Amino acid sequence: MKKVVIFLIVSVVLFPLAADARRGCCSHHGGVAGCSSSGRQICADGTLSPTCTCTSTAVESPKPSYVYGCTDSSAINYNSSANVDDGSCIEKRLGCMDVNAVNYDLTANTDDNSCKYKKKVVEKVALKYEIKYKKNTKKEKNTRRVITAGKDGEKEIIYEEVVDKYGNVISKDKLSENIVTVAVPEVVEIGTKENDDIFSFVWLISLIIVFVYAAKNKKENLLVNKISMQDRYAKIMLYILYVIFVIPVFIDIFIIIYYRVKNVN
Repeated sequence: MKKVVIFLIVSVVLFPLAADARRGCCSHHGGVAGCSSSGRQICADGTLSPTCTCTSTAVESPKPSYVYGCTDSSAINYNSSANVDDGSCIEKRLGCMDVNAVNYDLTANTDDNSCKYKKKVVEKVALKYEIKYKKNTKKEKNTRRVITAGKDGEKEIIYEEVVDKYGNVISKDKLSENIVTVAVPEVVEIGTKENDDIFSFVWLISLIIVFVYAAKNKKENLLVNKISMQDRYAKIMLYILYVIFVIPVFIDIFIIIYYRVKNVN
């Protein structure tokens, strides 16, 4: 009789605890969401109860609706399917992420197409040759002849360009400039000889007039008359100079004209 009493007391005390334990199987996991195919309770957070079983295991309950992840749409690891934020969001930091760029940003995690690149560009420029003129007094005036043909030279200009990722030039600075080929000037010969046929004719007529007039008027104060009064060798030398330098002939012509005008008056 004593054993029966003890059993009844124990049963009365433990039965409510067993019931509470059963009800508290998923109490800290969002409550019971369903049953698994193995007969164990599925909690609302997706975990399985380690001890509690379902009264019915005929149908497996659907999976829980909680998905953990980054729910901030501005973050680089945004999870569009997450409905519970787990604090894993990473803030976007815009910048150039190409290590070969001059403005590479080590702290950037999102490329903003701002990368810039430096490159050297070599431009070749033609050097136009100049023309040099050489006078030739023995050639007829305005006649031309190319003595040395001209040839263009060439120089290189090295620039440093900063371009964007598409190759568009942002800035351009000249680094150096050097002549590769020196230009060869063109030498042109130009004749400068005047057409002195008329002058020679006038000079010859003047010379004849002077000698004829001097022969008839030996006492006139003419240069040619003064030459005729010199000794033989001096006379020959002075006559040669008189003819070569031309001007003495025209001086005598002027003197003759002067005397003729004076006599008329």
